[in-house]
Amino acid sequence: MFRCLRIYFKFNSLHGSALLLFPSILLISSASNLHAQEIEAEPVVWRVSFSGNEEFRNKELREIIATSTPAYLQKFLGQIDDYKVDESEFRRDVIRIERFYQRRGYHRVRVNYEMEELKKPWRKKVAFIIDEGHPIRIASSDIVFIGSDDIRNEMYSVRAFRRLSENHAYSIGQRFQTVGIPETEDRFLSKLKNRGYAWAEVAINAKIDSVSHLADVEILINPNQKTFLGDFIIEGDLSVPESLFLRQADLKTGEPYSQSNFQDAQRSLFNHHLFRFATISLPVQEQDSTLNTLIRVREYPLRTVQAVIGIDREEYLRGQITWQHRNINGRAHRLGTNIRASFIEQFVSADYLFPYVFNSKSSSVTTLFARRKLEPAFELQQTGLNSSLIYTFRRNVTATLSYEYSINHEINRDLFFRTPFSLGDEYKISSFRFSGLYMEGYSLQPRGWFVQSFIEISGTLREADHRFQKFSLDVRRFTTLWRSATLAKRVYSGSLFSPEADFLPNNVLYYTGGTNSVRGWYRYSLGPKLPSFNEAGNFQGYVPIGGRTVFNFNLELRQQFGRVAPNFGLAAFLDGGQVWSDIHSINERPVQFSTGAGVRYESPIGPVRIDFAYKLNPTDEDLNIFEGANYSSGWNKIGIHFSIGQAF
Repeated sequence: MFRCLRIYFKFNSLHGSALLLFPSILLISSASNLHAQEIEAEPVVWRVSFSGNEEFRNKELREIIATSTPAYLQKFLGQIDDYKVDESEFRRDVIRIERFYQRRGYHRVRVNYEMEELKKPWRKKVAFIIDEGHPIRIASSDIVFIGSDDIRNEMYSVRAFRRLSENHAYSIGQRFQTVGIPETEDRFLSKLKNRGYAWAEVAINAKIDSVSHLADVEILINPNQKTFLGDFIIEGDLSVPESLFLRQADLKTGEPYSQSNFQDAQRSLFNHHLFRFATISLPVQEQDSTLNTLIRVREYPLRTVQAVIGIDREEYLRGQITWQHRNINGRAHRLGTNIRASFIEQFVSADYLFPYVFNSKSSSVTTLFARRKLEPAFELQQTGLNSSLIYTFRRNVTATLSYEYSINHEINRDLFFRTPFSLGDEYKISSFRFSGLYMEGYSLQPRGWFVQSFIEISGTLREADHRFQKFSLDVRRFTTLWRSATLAKRVYSGSLFSPEADFLPNNVLYYTGGTNSVRGWYRYSLGPKLPSFNEAGNFQGYVPIGGRTVFNFNLELRQQFGRVAPNFGLAAFLDGGQVWSDIHSINERPVQFSTGAGVRYESPIGPVRIDFAYKLNPTDEDLNIFEGANYSSGWNKIGIHFSIGQAF
């Protein structure tokens, strides 16, 4: 026995020595090869710097030159072949920088470059030295109308034009920048075209004194004659009458031409469920007072079937099938059915959409639905009717007013668990709901502010079994830190008020925790809980019971890899939240926090994400500790989430 043990240790000792020796040989070999490569390496641009640039930041100048440096990961991996020294490109960059300055008012700018070695001879630093000189300033600025004074007075009566005339890029004291001429001319043109002057002309002229560095500017405006809409030429097959199509576009013969109205009309048609593509333009025609308008349009197929399938950590597998008829009665009304199913929820609905109620900005949809939800504490069976009026004030401002009536049945999922709110019988909900949405950005990538409010009032018509008022507010802010990094912030809060002190349905209450809220916890598992037991009376875990007040916050830094791995990114986040029995008991439970990180992949169907979160201040219930006995494992402090789409 001892001999065997002795031989065993000798074997491991020899094996360990071999393992230590092998990397050492590799390390020495790699170091020798690296040294040989460095001796023979071609010069590489390792760093770029700027000096003398007082008006423009280094970041702005880096974006206009062709010379660039490898990213940190590229340096680490040795992927530097695309960054070889090219002095002819440096000279072209000198010209690029000079032209950049000259177009922005610095007509006597001088630029040179120097190249120096860093610690390793093949690593080069390129320094661009800039002498900006004195810029040309605008000494006088006049707006000159050609033609009738009546038109001039009309335009100055428009607040938007007055504000533009007082504050534009060629006001007195500004730098004279040729780069801004087309944009400023377009701004004046758009104000004229919105007042009916389709053939208006604007030109900016300047007299420059290069000795005194001053410029005298004139903005010449020739409105020409006012124009009105005439005939509409529609290209494309329509399944609805032209009158209905023009009503949706909100365009009428004889009304004054307006560029902004054309843009709104195009958006209205593009957002309509029937039209796939729509453009509105002015064809070549004589410049008189009547305008012919060309509208090109293409419709979606009248009937479509769509199937979608996805996976995530909470619902595991989910799928959806939708069928739509986009022109059910020849008046662009839409009839649709929707079947959605996952391991948590099954939902079936049929809806009828009226795309035009008061005007093209308003629509109405009525939906019949049936739902089954499986939550940790209860099972919900629900059927109902929802009727909504939707009004789009602007592209980024929408309001919805709806009424919903539903018959609900909650069933306890565990025979050995009872929440204080469980009913077991049917109950009716009759509620009016109002929601408002504001988004600062229009693109798919969120930016700026996002604000959504929600109000629900149930029982006002006295046909509901429960009376309550529910309020919530969701505020988000997306800040670009640099080109590939975004700081996303979110605060969500809600409160529920009811004369029924201790008796409200589970489905009405607030819950939090999960993939899209506080990621250290799984779905709805953050907040007050009660223990549950098996048939033998043994403890088997805690079940969330919800509450009447909720608060969440999320802080997430999103960093894309950029050119190294363009579709991949990382995220680091801090989440927090809590659920309370009511608004007066906020001091009874502290806000709980989780932190973590995740991986993002921009796929064709949206960002695929995996998040790993860690609970910072869990309670005994979160750790599965019951009456002093610990039923937990290390995994109780960790939340792992997989989903498609950003957390918020």
